[in-house]
Amino acid sequence: MLSLALPKGSSLERRTLDLFAAAGLEVTRPSEGAYRGTIAYGGPIRIAFFKPREIPLVVADGTFDAGLTGADWIEETGAKVESVVSFTYSKATDAPWRVVLAVPAQHAAQTVQDLGHGTRIATEYPSITRRFLQDAGIRADVVHSYGATEAKIPELADAIVDVVDTGSSLNHNGLRIITTIRTCTPRLIASPQAWRDADRQRRIQGVARLLDGAHARATNALLTVRVPAHRLDQVARSMPERSWRVGVGLHDADLVVVQGLAQRAGLPDIIDRLLEAGALDVTQTDGGMAMSALLPTPAPF
Repeated sequence: MLSLALPKGSSLERRTLDLFAAAGLEVTRPSEGAYRGTIAYGGPIRIAFFKPREIPLVVADGTFDAGLTGADWIEETGAKVESVVSFTYSKATDAPWRVVLAVPAQHAAQTVQDLGHGTRIATEYPSITRRFLQDAGIRADVVHSYGATEAKIPELADAIVDVVDTGSSLNHNGLRIITTIRTCTPRLIASPQAWRDADRQRRIQGVARLLDGAHARATNALLTVRVPAHRLDQVARSMPERSWRVGVGLHDADLVVVQGLAQRAGLPDIIDRLLEAGALDVTQTDGGMAMSALLPTPAPF
């Protein structure tokens, strides 16, 4: 039986369960507070819920075959895992979250270089923070925080390294961001042991394919663009990165049809650029593509 660790009691829990349900991988458990459940896919998948920071460790040591957690906790723990697929969502948005360095609003520092030696920095990410400070040439005191990091200022710390989604929590606590240290996304990871086993790798890839398809439908739109052949080069430069040529018109050989997968955020601007570049029209539909690594490579322009 395949085993999978999912985030519990964190900003990732609800969005992750929604993604699994959209992919047809709904988690069944006795109650919302239960720490155990199952997914009926290719034989039951055993589910257990952990804090995101714990998941890289229980996957790396083979206790669980796979798990979903944030890239920040994979880096912080130093866990040796296989990264299978990543997504772009956080607690409140369809964008990645950030690990940032922040100070009180009235603080004189504008950059990390302005922080004096001996500055106390509270964080749940001591390893990431120490590496960042070392690279910046700053000798600061890192204070390990176990939550509510904003509350450590001013008694226990002068600055913090913390996660932000929309940034509203920092604003409410009178803090401002100096710099972004990491941009992070949720990732489906696998244990090295499971990845070396052909059957378990196949099952993990099946889960990844379904999740990636559901995520694509939620966050992307498929654009079908008709363009005169002589304007194809100009239009191609304005197409999304994941684009391909479909064919020519049924009754007009000078008409070329191309498609591309675009993120919904900023979609009106993309469509405007395509029309300005010479596209005749742009049709938008749901972007229901599966995991690109498992698809045939589209023909280039």
